[in-house]
Amino acid sequence: MFDKIIEWDRELFLSINSFHSPFFDEMMKLFSARAPWIPLYLVVAASLFFTLRINFGAKDKPFISIHKKDIKFAVIAFIGIIIAFALSDFLSNQTKYLVERLRPGWDPLTVHIARVLEANRNSFSFVSSHATNVFGFATITSLIFRKRWYTIFIFFWALLVCYSRIYVGRHFPGDVLGGALLGFIFGYLLYRLVCYFYKRFPSKSVVK
Repeated sequence: MFDKIIEWDRELFLSINSFHSPFFDEMMKLFSARAPWIPLYLVVAASLFFTLRINFGAKDKPFISIHKKDIKFAVIAFIGIIIAFALSDFLSNQTKYLVERLRPGWDPLTVHIARVLEANRNSFSFVSSHATNVFGFATITSLIFRKRWYTIFIFFWALLVCYSRIYVGRHFPGDVLGGALLGFIFGYLLYRLVCYFYKRFPSKSVVK
């Protein structure tokens, strides 16, 4: 049964990886990279401490105003996000060395078929660190902010990052699925820890 699942995983990878165009090649390489998303992380971090409000048609108020949030909650939440990132990265990489699944560009059954658009390093594949990181980040921040529009946006972004890892030939679908699940667990547990350490200082920012 396990061998059959691996076979289906390879077939799904080849189906996704074979769908390509010059436009999507560049777009998926952008989503797959880490550096372009640093501004997003900075905006999210700033949003823990400050709220930006835009006043339309209010003559007696400034058009744009910045308001401070609860500093205690912001600091605890920020530390929680950093720990979630660190745990996701460390444990996903440790899982790679335990499982030792070859990446598509090195797997004997896909090595001559896979389109690898990034450096084809000879390293292990399961689980995807990208998927673990982005889903951990999406989970903990969506629980912190509790905004429907943000939750939709951040999980859509996480899904695109996961899809890009298959598109560029760095991971099988099972790798990103496992990574996403691991990241979701880390994100949720770290959010509960944030709530635990903050419970002595109640705030509307935390939904119990």
